[in-house]
Amino acid sequence: MKAISAIIGYTLKQHLRHRMYLTVGLFGLVLLGGSLVVSSLAAEEQVRMLLDLGLAGTELLALLAIVFVMVNLILEEIDSRSITLILAHPVRRSEYILGRFLGTFLSIAMGMAAMAVLHVGVLMLAGWSPRWIYAIAWASSLGKVAVVGSLALLLSLFSTSAASSMTFTIFFWILGHFSEELRFLGEKAGNGLVKALIWMIGEITPNFSYYNIRDFWAAPLQPPPAWFGWMAAYTLAYVGVCLFLSNFLFSQKEF
Repeated sequence: MKAISAIIGYTLKQHLRHRMYLTVGLFGLVLLGGSLVVSSLAAEEQVRMLLDLGLAGTELLALLAIVFVMVNLILEEIDSRSITLILAHPVRRSEYILGRFLGTFLSIAMGMAAMAVLHVGVLMLAGWSPRWIYAIAWASSLGKVAVVGSLALLLSLFSTSAASSMTFTIFFWILGHFSEELRFLGEKAGNGLVKALIWMIGEITPNFSYYNIRDFWAAPLQPPPAWFGWMAAYTLAYVGVCLFLSNFLFSQKEF
């Protein structure tokens, strides 16, 4: 645990020093621009537009940030050979993978928290009253970030090319919003090979239907406990499998 904590701390400092403030600043500009665009609308429409814009902007920027950072996280150290200096210490490769992932995820989560504070402040100035559903929507986005980040890390170690890893991660991220459609296509496919191929893609692709908070957005009732349970279980399972496979690929590399 001591080695993992040290790597998490090092990773946090590295990201906060170089990248995170830029992401938060970019979000602020997007939010400011959105506020100017919707300023001519009625009060209720302003709040609704700012709410949708802020939540979508937070998720999009966080996902793009974690894909870019996670793909280059280990590849840069492999290319510069600095990875050999880190592993020369009493650090196991599994501890290095876990520490780097958790440190990056925590830095993105901190950035998302800063963006949420900024967003809520703008909403309250526009006359919005805080609601519990906002925190759930934020947590859903955080779950997506964890899943996509773990997939980006796995693909970076599999392909060893930053460009191809980012391309495939973004492809699977987009495909993850059509999980039900993929399952439907697999059921309707007449060719066994096509059905097997669609099934395989569907299993690799993140299933973002577990994070669909918009089903409850306009409802007066809170999502049932089972919804939270399935979302948490799926997040932990998907991230766990990706980290296990990432550690396996990393352990096969010679430095």
